[in-house]
Amino acid sequence: AISACEKGSRTDTALGLLAEMKARGIEPNVITYNAAIKVCFDAGMYADALEKIREAVSKELFPSFRLVSSGVPEWDLHGLSEATSCMLLADALLSIIDSSGKHESPSFKDIIVVTGKGLNTDGPDGPVLRERVPKFLHEVAGLVTSAVEGNEGRFIITAESLQQWASSTKYGHFKILFDNITSS
Repeated sequence: AISACEKGSRTDTALGLLAEMKARGIEPNVITYNAAIKVCFDAGMYADALEKIREAVSKELFPSFRLVSSGVPEWDLHGLSEATSCMLLADALLSIIDSSGKHESPSFKDIIVVTGKGLNTDGPDGPVLRERVPKFLHEVAGLVTSAVEGNEGRFIITAESLQQWASSTKYGHFKILFDNITSS
């Protein structure tokens, strides 16, 4: 039912059904959370989408996407939806900046984000992550990303870009989108 609400852009109904499920002791699964996250994301209700991501992550419904390869953080979004990918990245970035802000002079590392080339993508829209995730980070967060030369299934968020973003008004504007959610 929540997936039907998501497809019909019925945000209030979807969130109401999710709350009713929980009240009745029915545990939402990954499909339910994906639908709730998408309906919130599509409505621009990023704080609500982030809250659902955090709930799902706390229940270990999404695999850990944060990996480290040769000392470089690598965030793998394979198999995740656009909304889930964007909200996982938003949560991770907010967490990094918040935890770095506790240090006198925070230092950041480059972050490789793996979207895949979209070779296994079905549907008329084709591969969406490699185009839409950097677009979300740029348009909504104001964060600069760069293509990884020779690998169209990856992009990079440079340490320099993170540093500039963390001290800019763009980060402040992005954080406001999530203000009614407490930091994790």
